[in-house]
Amino acid sequence: MPPEKQEDPQLQSVRSILLAQEWERIAALEEELKQLRQVARTQQERADKLEQELERLRQEFKEETESLIPRLTAQLSGIISRTIQNSKHEMAQALAPIMGEAIRAQIRKSRDDMVEALYPIIGSTVARAIAEFAREFQRNIDVRLRSTFGPAGLWRTLRARLRGVSPSELALRDALPFAIEELFLIQHETGLLMAHSHLRESDVSDSDLISGMLTAIRDFARDSFGQGDVEQELDEIQYGDERIIIVNGRYAYLAVVITGVEPEGFRYQLRSYLSELHVEHDEALRDYAGDPATLPDLENSLTQLAESLSAESGPKPMGRTQKLALAGGGLFGILLLGVACFYLQFTIALWPLAFGQTPTATAVIPTATPTSTPSPTATLTPSPTTTTTPSATPTATPTNTSTPLPTFTPTPRPTNTPPPTVTAVPTSPPPITIGAVWAFTNPTTESQQIAAIPANTPVQILAQTGIWVEVSWTDNNNIEQRGWIPLQWIRLTEPISPDIITPIPGS
Repeated sequence: MPPEKQEDPQLQSVRSILLAQEWERIAALEEELKQLRQVARTQQERADKLEQELERLRQEFKEETESLIPRLTAQLSGIISRTIQNSKHEMAQALAPIMGEAIRAQIRKSRDDMVEALYPIIGSTVARAIAEFAREFQRNIDVRLRSTFGPAGLWRTLRARLRGVSPSELALRDALPFAIEELFLIQHETGLLMAHSHLRESDVSDSDLISGMLTAIRDFARDSFGQGDVEQELDEIQYGDERIIIVNGRYAYLAVVITGVEPEGFRYQLRSYLSELHVEHDEALRDYAGDPATLPDLENSLTQLAESLSAESGPKPMGRTQKLALAGGGLFGILLLGVACFYLQFTIALWPLAFGQTPTATAVIPTATPTSTPSPTATLTPSPTTTTTPSATPTATPTNTSTPLPTFTPTPRPTNTPPPTVTAVPTSPPPITIGAVWAFTNPTTESQQIAAIPANTPVQILAQTGIWVEVSWTDNNNIEQRGWIPLQWIRLTEPISPDIITPIPGS
């Protein structure tokens, strides 16, 4: 652009030469800016038109939607009915969460109405369950009644009398259903499964997962409710009709899945089995790292344990052979009683004949003995009494049979009797353990375990507190150890001295 002021023509020529391209570019940019402004105005007008069109479409959609709802409402009932008829399973899955929440809300709102509505269904279900239990209970009672007159029945009656309960109550308790489903032997620290045995016919569960979860549950219960005390352990888990009985050992614990009521002595047998297992395979259980080859055949051992416990829980009725043997034993007893009665009657009848002449026979023998007896005795007091006064034979017989022999024999013997009385105390056998048992540091199962004492181990009783006794024994390494064990695990050969018994306050 030419400047407003008059400038030098040469300077203007130079400027026009140097800035000719910039002026052209500025002119082109100004032209392009005009075009862009024109395009922007066009686009703005188009956007305004589109906004108006969009608003119109929104209004039309709203009007169509409002008009469509009444028409769809009339058709929904038929559509839902056909869907329910054709896809019952899918509808049930879709409505199940809603129905559950609706039932819970209705129960909170009107509990009595829900009870009245569900009573016919729940009542019939409970009645069927009770009837099935009654039939199973009746079958168990019949089995018990058929075996009442056998050795097991007599032993049960005697055991009930000794414990102060009636035999019928004990039989009723034993008749309750019981079954063992699975057994798990699991390592304490790692939760590794050592052995697994299952008796039920269903599919085998994931035993490794179960062992890990059981260990996690035990650790959680000990940390949450046991204040971190390692001596307090979880011993039972119940889920519905099934229970998991947990018996703890030093390096491993035994978990038994059962249904029903366990028989008497069930946990005692589990503890005995686990104690024997620790005594026999102590190092294998302690050093187990997941390799089954390092362990003995524990699965067969668990299976045998389960079968023995199941067989003991449900006694079978006597078979034909057992009945014949019992009848034969009864006949033999009657025959033996008859022979004993005949022998007794025969002995009584021959008593006067057999023992009536004994005085005459004994009288002849002492007549010869008085001549020989005075010479060895050489005592002045008995010989004058026997020779001077009893010159007749009848008087000599009673004096020789009664006086000389008792007076002669006791005099030298008392001098030799004191040594046997001193040596009689150590000759009595020491107390021994009747089974494998754990020894504790204190008289309680919550204290720390010291070691397992094998069966038939001689022990020395040091003290007694209640049902616990402190004993000392020698282990396999000839090391003397001390610990507390229950008194029921010891076979006593003589009563415990009162000096070592600590009385319990209030007893």
